[in-house]
Amino acid sequence: LQIHGGSGFTKEWGLEQFVRDCRITLIYEGTNGIQALDLVGRKLAANGGRAVFSFFAEMDDFVGANADNPDMKVFTDGLASAKAQLQEGTTWLMQNGMSDFNNAGAASTDYMQLFGLTALAYMWAKMAKVALDKKGSDPFYDDKLITGRYYMTRVLPETGAHLAKLKTGAEPIMALAADRF
Repeated sequence: LQIHGGSGFTKEWGLEQFVRDCRITLIYEGTNGIQALDLVGRKLAANGGRAVFSFFAEMDDFVGANADNPDMKVFTDGLASAKAQLQEGTTWLMQNGMSDFNNAGAASTDYMQLFGLTALAYMWAKMAKVALDKKGSDPFYDDKLITGRYYMTRVLPETGAHLAKLKTGAEPIMALAADRF
């Protein structure tokens, strides 16, 4: 790379590192897409979906066991909502992804994001349960609860957007003819 009006190579200006740092995002994006396709195309249906349905049951059990604790409400409500959206997305993929593989491909990245947000909500809920038992004993646990509440109220609502995009299917993506690119 030579820029800056012919004043030298980018290595001399430190710009080369910025260019390298920006290039790595392309690799990450490609990796995320591949992982999303693998999740939807192979992992989700493996063993008749036993893994994902077991995960749903595990989250349901946790929510049920902690539903009566008012201090856990923000965590259990958030987790229950995210899990319901993940289950709705899973059902949509099972109904629409097998009949049209373009639907599975188009929905895969949003499904992976929805799954990840839900899994993190479950982890935050589990951490909150421990932190509540130790609340006041160490600022670490108080900070865990603050951070967990932030996640549940400010980050977790993104699940709704991912579910909505997932359910649009392949039509908006595939509508443009290939020769128009």
